[in-house]
Amino acid sequence: MRRASLTLLAIGVLLTWSCGPGRLIVGVVMPETGVNRGYGQALESGIKVVFDDAVAKQSPPGFQARYRDSLSHPEYAAKEAKELFSEGAWIVVGGATSAEARAMIPEAEKAKRVIISPSASEPGLAATSNLFFRMYPSDDIEGTEAASFLVTHRKAKTILVLYQSGLYGEGMLKVFKGEVAKLGAKIAQELPIGPTDWDKTISDALKNGKTDAIFICAYAEETLAALTVVRAAQFPGTVCSTSAFAAGDVIARAGALAEGVFLPIIKVDMNSHEEPIKSFVARYKAAHNGAVPDLFAAFGYDAATVAVNALQGPPPKDASELLVRMMSQADKLGVTGKLGFDADGNTVNRPRIYCIKGGQFEDCDPWPVP
Repeated sequence: MRRASLTLLAIGVLLTWSCGPGRLIVGVVMPETGVNRGYGQALESGIKVVFDDAVAKQSPPGFQARYRDSLSHPEYAAKEAKELFSEGAWIVVGGATSAEARAMIPEAEKAKRVIISPSASEPGLAATSNLFFRMYPSDDIEGTEAASFLVTHRKAKTILVLYQSGLYGEGMLKVFKGEVAKLGAKIAQELPIGPTDWDKTISDALKNGKTDAIFICAYAEETLAALTVVRAAQFPGTVCSTSAFAAGDVIARAGALAEGVFLPIIKVDMNSHEEPIKSFVARYKAAHNGAVPDLFAAFGYDAATVAVNALQGPPPKDASELLVRMMSQADKLGVTGKLGFDADGNTVNRPRIYCIKGGQFEDCDPWPVP
């Protein structure tokens, strides 16, 4: 679905935004517990910086933020989104994963309300609903960038793929493999990370096969586990992971295991003196005992900023007006880049290739900074 005819959404839906007198509710559905809690906690920490400030200043007037735990399960994410919409939430920020976001979208469709995800990345997800937006680049962009870098610039002819089963890994791999084939290289093997004796399988493949490069398509902890096996096998070729590796303190904990790993990512220099990064980092440190925010906190911050921006001024009269406000922020700059969206609701920002050196990210993209 496209957003070319926003007024059509409001036909027959003279919405009763039953928020009560003076209340302007925004919901947040994040995995505060469960297997994805690391992502959820990081994202929510950035979201709260914006929403706590909006509540304290009552800007917009009557602003309230309500938080729910998805328990890292899509069905609970959908349930919590439904309840938040029934309570009068205009916008729900969530889910952290593509599976959670996909489960929440039907509830937004039923309620004619808006969902903005800070981190869902499944290819094509934004095009499924006019009411869904995302701050994180789609996996089809990241998968294409990784394949192009490995084949075109690192001259890899054969690539070993290590992947985590599920929507995230399998969705990106489809794009990655297609681009590798198009560029004339081949996938040597596709080996899962988990559940039983997976490490031995990968170790044996590295000993017995000739591979120019490895692509690890998994969440952060699984990527770290795979890297442990790869480094133990003393693999001499190029290793590329996904941006999911940059969650929380995983790279810091990885230490030498992460040295030299490439990844396509939207990078934020937390030491920058440019705005709005400088203010974001200062506000985050003040709220978190001096802790420095990570990349996922930045995506959460930007998603929350878009939501607050869309609700400034008089309350929207209907869904059509709210969507216009969501789509009218292209001239505003967030921490991770522009706050604009394309016609499907995808972020307009694109990742670049970085290399991890000494625990830091070094821009290694062969293309000049736009």
